[in-house]
Amino acid sequence: MRGASNPICLTDPAPSSGRGAKHPGARRENSDGHGGAGALLCGGGGRGAKHPGARRENSDGHGGAGAPLCGGGGRGAKHPGARRENNTERGFVLIWVALMLFMLLSVAGFAVDLGNWWLQSTKLQRAVDAGAHAGAVFLPDNLPEAKIKARTETARNGFNDGILSGTANASVFVEQLPNPYQLRVESTVTVDNYFLALIGMDTQTITRDAVGEFEVPIAMGSPENKIGDDPESGDVGSQFWINIAGPGATKISGDRYAAKNCPSSVARCTGSANPGIDNDDYSPDGYFFTMKVKSVDPGKDLIVQVYDGAMTYVGDHCEKGKFPDSGQRAYLESLGEPKYADADERFAGGETDWCTGDQSISGWSTNTTFIVREPDATPWSVTDNPVVDNASCSPQQMPAYNGTTNNRIFEMLDPNDGKYNSESVIDPNDGNWSFAETFRQWATICVIPSGSVQTGEYLLQVRSNVTAGSPLSYDPSINDGGHNRMSIRAGFGPSGLSALDGTHLTINARTKLPIYANATGADTSFHLARILPADSGRTLRVTLFDMGDASSAGTLRILAPAESSSSFSDCTFSRDDGGSLNVSSNCKLNNVSSGNGFNGRIVEVDIPIPADYDCDDTSPTGCWTKVLGDFPGGVQDTTTWSASLLGSPVRLVE
Repeated sequence: MRGASNPICLTDPAPSSGRGAKHPGARRENSDGHGGAGALLCGGGGRGAKHPGARRENSDGHGGAGAPLCGGGGRGAKHPGARRENNTERGFVLIWVALMLFMLLSVAGFAVDLGNWWLQSTKLQRAVDAGAHAGAVFLPDNLPEAKIKARTETARNGFNDGILSGTANASVFVEQLPNPYQLRVESTVTVDNYFLALIGMDTQTITRDAVGEFEVPIAMGSPENKIGDDPESGDVGSQFWINIAGPGATKISGDRYAAKNCPSSVARCTGSANPGIDNDDYSPDGYFFTMKVKSVDPGKDLIVQVYDGAMTYVGDHCEKGKFPDSGQRAYLESLGEPKYADADERFAGGETDWCTGDQSISGWSTNTTFIVREPDATPWSVTDNPVVDNASCSPQQMPAYNGTTNNRIFEMLDPNDGKYNSESVIDPNDGNWSFAETFRQWATICVIPSGSVQTGEYLLQVRSNVTAGSPLSYDPSINDGGHNRMSIRAGFGPSGLSALDGTHLTINARTKLPIYANATGADTSFHLARILPADSGRTLRVTLFDMGDASSAGTLRILAPAESSSSFSDCTFSRDDGGSLNVSSNCKLNNVSSGNGFNGRIVEVDIPIPADYDCDDTSPTGCWTKVLGDFPGGVQDTTTWSASLLGSPVRLVE
């Protein structure tokens, strides 16, 4: 019947042909606008034909049911079950792709700008690191120079604040921290963005900082304006004299750095460090003492003096010298010479407070030279400091004398004796050093006029290996022997020999302290090194050379500053020959004597500085560690001490 459909048609036995022909299984549109059911089949008609099973559109806009099938018609035919394309979906895809593209470009742009931030941050960090390094070495006393060097080095690395020169492209801030040895450098730069500028982020601000620290050479030996005893004022609390050996002396006698000669059995005597010199530690530059001028005393000259600066061989205990007898000393006092006013006490023999104990060791002919150097812009170096060389201050060399010849000392002091009249002359302006001017006297070796004094660190260089004509040039041919012992003081005061005011400056040994310890008490302490609170948590290394000349075994102990609430413990002691040591937990070394293997040996002590270490760094006498020697009968020993803090002297701490 019309409108009925065949239930199944698997194959079209006779494909339709001709224009307008209908496929055998096609649905005819019903009069009510609804299509009839279509058969399931495969096949197709010619041009204009509808595919078997295709739906004819009914008059009400609804299509009839279509059968699933394969195949398709010719031109104009619709695929069985095909959908019409949706214009709304096509627009959504375009928007989605556009959004994704924008996001991808943004991420890529951010990655590019982020990489630039990282690059500029790295460059900026390197610049402030370099600035902190360059400036810190001028601390603690020369902050203006520290700031100049910090800015200069930061600018040289590409970040200039324009304060010194050039065009500014960054800001640079430099400050000294509460720890006066630390310098903080901070720089800020504005970086242009490339891609992020498209979304409103035109620039990025980057700030980096660094803190540099300079470890100044450790002050040793004295917190005052003198180093060594001062019998003239009655101040003999130091209980030691400064010692310098002639190059021909033996190292085993106690001077680690000034004596050339030693056998291989002595510490560091391989002969490999300095050709032709046994002592590997030998220093041609001698010893340096720092005179730190904290403030200038207006209208007063800076005066530098040495006590008993010329070597006079009298023996360690002044037991070998031929000193004036009581009658001769009384005669010297009667001459009215101010320097002889206390001759009876000053020139007496034996182990008195006035006895420095100059000793013959491979001879007694050591000529001692004193050189004063000005402060400079390189505090880490000592040999480049300008030498003070003018009418009132220039390098001075003092000769050596033999005081063991009968009556010699008195004859050189007596202006009327006739034998050594030139040695009894007391004239500080004649350009010559006489015996009477130097023997057991404070002799002025340098006067810097008040208008020329600078704040900072002056240096006193003491040498025994140069000639008077060339005091700055090491002469390897000099082979004088002996140990010359003395004291040094400096201060402000009128020219001449008036009392010195040491409140404005201090003087101490610079990292190396050569001394002749001459303490008669059994329990004696010596100023070792000044350690500030900023050094807490670090390790102090002390080396003690030839601390074993005592005949009876004693002890050595490293003490924290007297005012400190901290104490030292867990110290590590070692000896260069690997010898077994008897050590107590409170930083004490026991059984120290020559018989126990300490003669000519180096003892190294590592001292952990407690994290809560404190001391009074506002006082010149504060923060001083000490060596406590406890030897039966006292200590008479030539020894050399050194001190340093482990780690790089110039370093970044932040």
